[in-house]
Amino acid sequence: MHDLLDLAAILKTEEANEAETRHKVIDTVLHDILGWPRARTKVEEFIAPGFADYVLTRPNGEFMFLVEAKRIGKAFELPIPHKAGELFCYLGIKQLQSDANIRSTMQQVREYCMDVGCEYAAITNGNEWIAFKCFEKGKRWDELKAFVIRDLRFFLEESTKATNAFSFIAITEHASLVSTLSSAPPKDRQVYIAKDRILPYSHPISSNRLASTLRPIVNRLFGVISDDQTELMDRCYVSDRNYNQVLSGMRSVIKDSLTPYFEQYGVEQLSDTGKGGSIGGRITKNLKNARGGEVLVLFGGKGAGKSTFIRRLLRHTPPRWLRDNGVTAVVDMLEVPEDKSRIHSEIWRRLVRDLDVDQTLSSSREVLLRDLFSDRFETASRQELSGLPRGGEIYNDRLNSLVSAWKNDLEYCATRLAENSAAAGKGVVVVIDNTDQYSGPIQDFCFTTAQEIARSLSCITLISMREERFHNSKIHGVLDAFQNSGFHLSSPKPSTVFLKRLEYTIGLLRNEKRRSEITAATDADLINDCCKYLEIVASGIRDTESPLNSFLTACGHGDIRLTLDLFRSFLLSGYTNVQEMLDAGRWNFQIHQVIKPVMVPTRYFYDEQLSDIPNIFQARDSRLASHFTSLRILRRLAKNIGGGSSDFVTIAELRSYFVETFRMAEDFAQCMDILLQHGFVEANNRLDYFDESVDQVRTTNYGLYMLNELAFTFTYLDLVFADCNYYDEQVCNSITAYANEEYKLFLSRERTERVRIRLERTKEFISYLAREEQRENELFDLKIPVGEGFADKLQQTFDVESKRVIASAGKQKYDRR
Repeated sequence: MHDLLDLAAILKTEEANEAETRHKVIDTVLHDILGWPRARTKVEEFIAPGFADYVLTRPNGEFMFLVEAKRIGKAFELPIPHKAGELFCYLGIKQLQSDANIRSTMQQVREYCMDVGCEYAAITNGNEWIAFKCFEKGKRWDELKAFVIRDLRFFLEESTKATNAFSFIAITEHASLVSTLSSAPPKDRQVYIAKDRILPYSHPISSNRLASTLRPIVNRLFGVISDDQTELMDRCYVSDRNYNQVLSGMRSVIKDSLTPYFEQYGVEQLSDTGKGGSIGGRITKNLKNARGGEVLVLFGGKGAGKSTFIRRLLRHTPPRWLRDNGVTAVVDMLEVPEDKSRIHSEIWRRLVRDLDVDQTLSSSREVLLRDLFSDRFETASRQELSGLPRGGEIYNDRLNSLVSAWKNDLEYCATRLAENSAAAGKGVVVVIDNTDQYSGPIQDFCFTTAQEIARSLSCITLISMREERFHNSKIHGVLDAFQNSGFHLSSPKPSTVFLKRLEYTIGLLRNEKRRSEITAATDADLINDCCKYLEIVASGIRDTESPLNSFLTACGHGDIRLTLDLFRSFLLSGYTNVQEMLDAGRWNFQIHQVIKPVMVPTRYFYDEQLSDIPNIFQARDSRLASHFTSLRILRRLAKNIGGGSSDFVTIAELRSYFVETFRMAEDFAQCMDILLQHGFVEANNRLDYFDESVDQVRTTNYGLYMLNELAFTFTYLDLVFADCNYYDEQVCNSITAYANEEYKLFLSRERTERVRIRLERTKEFISYLAREEQRENELFDLKIPVGEGFADKLQQTFDVESKRVIASAGKQKYDRR
């Protein structure tokens, strides 16, 4: 790139014209250094009354950045540098326009921009560059500042600064022109943290009166199904996994299925018919045709039930051909530490254990030498044991040492056991399960080990894999060997999972002969209360309109493990007033009776770090943030539903909108990270965290549920206020004072007055959010129509709900917390 400086020097001496400057210098800067693609850069674009030499465009053809080139010899007279050797600086436009040449050129370019609505432009004579913003709401144009590059050496010696400010990727995907050329962003605002001022913030809540009896039952029957729970697997496994959850107001259906990213790599959607679907057929076919050495990958989201699917397919109810003609080894890495050498040895040790179905390794030395180690024994007879009298002490000692060494060579033992199985007409299927607990490089190591096993044993190897790991493994080439052997497993319908387990549990509790299998309780009345309670809950789950069903299903967002955790929290929480349900005999669940037991099952006040449900109103960045960034992201993604391309939106487009509009790049990134972690949005490559690898995202059912319902309910607002950062100290003090007073009334069991305080506190919280939204509407010129803001919906919902809450408090005979 030093040729660039030489070229500029030559052009100065030759009094180069405008075309030479453009083609020989500016082209090098824009295309070779800054990476502007020629397909996105229009040259000599006519804009009356002149020409803009370069126009960087958006994909839809809109102008993003105009560059006007003047010949090298036409110098710009810049103010003297603040320090010697200064390559760039910020200077006021008014100050720069004291030079007639700069003034006329900037005004000409600005006219271009005003005609086409382009905010940003630059003028250059090849060596010196002046980049500026052509208009900004609420500011005089000549009061803005310009970014001035004094010498071409800037692009070489300050290459990081140049790339971060003006490269194609920086401009189009990171909205760098906003931060580089806009006037100073709003000053940092003082943040006041509510939870630091609530004295009993960490106060725990005891469980409900049935929890001590139900806890061991639900922990055993409402979690991951283990290998020894054969009946639970048979009775409660849900094979129907291709379900749709339809939410009111949705314009299309969102379901847990393959994304376009996975489709392009040949991953197949798996329909689980109860017999393993296409993956069961693939294994059976390979065994019949003796096609070993193949690796299959089972993809699925977090908590989708991959391990349960594998155990049912290969252990509990295997296909007949596999049962009669196969040997299965399931290597579970769940409790193996994250250490390569330990992982490698454990995989082979457990593999040998499962393949040794006839317990050959525990047999006599004679059996081992005949049935397993015959090849090495034959070689040793010609070498290490040669010349030694058979049966002699030295012979036996040496042979015993050899046999011991061969037994400790796990890879050799596994290979010989697999060969014996093949000789007996049985193929080998190996499963490496639960590798997704490890960090990325260790997961990759497990996958390469699976390939090694497939080759060494000439067997079928099945590995389970979280979808988000596929992206990184693919980049590093780890999965190239089996890129067309992938199967995607969708999550089962949560309500079906709940109902099957509830019915199974109630059946065991009602059965006097089998009750002791799951509980030590013997009190008949207590057992009957537990059954009635579970039956009432089951009735709520069956009702598709019940908040118990919709809330748990939405919050689980396809993670059945998490959904079961939330369900257990609800069953045991002290906020679930079981006595009221038992006395009534039946129950129509209200949303507030579901939200609180799930969001804060064991605490009086909400803490996002301890809850499975995040605070959507949290202002996350410590400098520039909004209480509405997360909701704005969800609203923008919701608008794309039904818009085609599987409803995904590019991160570049999304980030550009938020940075250009709100100048809150870091707040956007932090909110997107939370939304991905909790499943409100999903990435095309299924990463569950936010970084540069996330290319496209779309909303999920959970995101729509939060946007359309949850965020606006009284109970949700009544909880998250405690874990919010505030920009108004008076509001923070007032709201936390309400919280401290409410807790005192809780201790004295003054329910009606406590409800009144909660309503007043939520009303003030909504008023604060309304002022913040109005402030942002004016500051960022959002032009939100009257009645369509978030605060409008918050107030409308509160006006309706507050009447219900007051009426309910007046009728309440029970001490509901």
